[in-house]
Order: sequence, then C-alpha cells, then structure tokens
Amino acid sequence: MTEKTETIPDETVGQRRLREARERAAERADNPSDDALRLPVPGELAHCLISGVTLYSGDLFAGGVVLTRGQTFVITDSMIQASRNVRGEWRGVALVHSPELQRYYHKGRVLYAAGPAPANFETWDTYGDTSWHEQRENARREAHALPTENARREALAAVHARFGPARTTSWSSNTAMTTSERDSLAEEAGRRAAALTGSPYLGNSSEGGGN
Repeated sequence: MTEKTETIPDETVGQRRLREARERAAERADNPSDDALRLPVPGELAHCLISGVTLYSGDLFAGGVVLTRGQTFVITDSMIQASRNVRGEWRGVALVHSPELQRYYHKGRVLYAAGPAPANFETWDTYGDTSWHEQRENARREAHALPTENARREALAAVHARFGPARTTSWSSNTAMTTSERDSLAEEAGRRAAALTGSPYLGNSSEGGGN
C-alpha cells in the first residue's frame, strides 16, 4: 500500500488536491479490486480451510464459533452482516467467493471456500501439526487392529501414503513401530529406490517378490 507523502509547505491547494488524488489512485492500484465482489447468499454452504478460525454468528449473545479445517456450515444473513467492519468493508465469510481478497485482507490466508468440504478433503492444516498427528495415530491404530498380517501391512502402507512418514520426535514407548510397520516402510523405500534406478522391484521381505 502506498504511503502518503508529507505536506509540502509551498504547495498550493490545487497542487495538494492533485497530489492526494494521485496517491489515492496509486493506493487503489496496489489493492485487489472489490468492485465486482460477489457476496454469498444466505443458505449457501461453505467450509473452513484453517482450524481455529472464529466465525461470528452476528448474534451479540451467541458470539462466534471456532471452526476446524473441513467443517461445513450454512451461511446466514447475520454472518454476512457480521463480517462487515466499521468502515463498511467486507471481510471474512463475505469474501468466500473471492480467495484473492481473502489473501489480501487476512495476511495471505484463505479462510473459507464455497460449498461443502470435498469427500477426500484432508482435515489437518499442515504436516506434523496436532491434528495431523492425532488423525495419523487413529488411522495407525485401526490398521493394527486388523485381523491378518497382510491386511495390517496394506493398511499401514495406506497410512504412510496418506499422511507421510511419522515425525521422528513424536515416537515414544507408546508409539514404537511394529514389525508390520517397519516392513511397510522398508517396502516403500525399496519401491522408491527401484523407481529412481529404473530397475524392477523384487521386494524386501523374506518371502521375496514385489507387487
């Protein structure tokens, strides 16, 4: 955003007005245009993209609700009006159809997206955060609860494909890797090494053979 220059002592009224008009024009050029802003319609669905965002209901007594990533909600007229600041500018959920304006006004972050969260939408914010760790551990426990070794191995491979490797600093006596998980990691590493060299993958287990 362009900063205004200091008043020039010998400047005439006409020169000052011209300078200020040029400064305002430069400021508008620096900002994304909201002339064609498309406001949401009450009843539309939207979902949250960043956990911890507070969505204000517009009700003075109800206040707001803290959302989690992937949480879908119905936009109300009160929510839209509550997202207008004291200068009459739209922010927050009112910009659900304008991700660029969200980035501009919310420090580079897009808080909301239109429509319900997609079926395959990952609900952790970033690799290694608390929500990622909790969901990875839940999926890992479910994999270990399967009845056969082959089923556990396949499920653990799916956990690694979806979540990536575990953080090395997060392991404890309660989260030590089992034989199935070590085999799954070794198999994944072997496949990657074979792909890099262009050679066939022959498997890492004592049974031999890859899929």
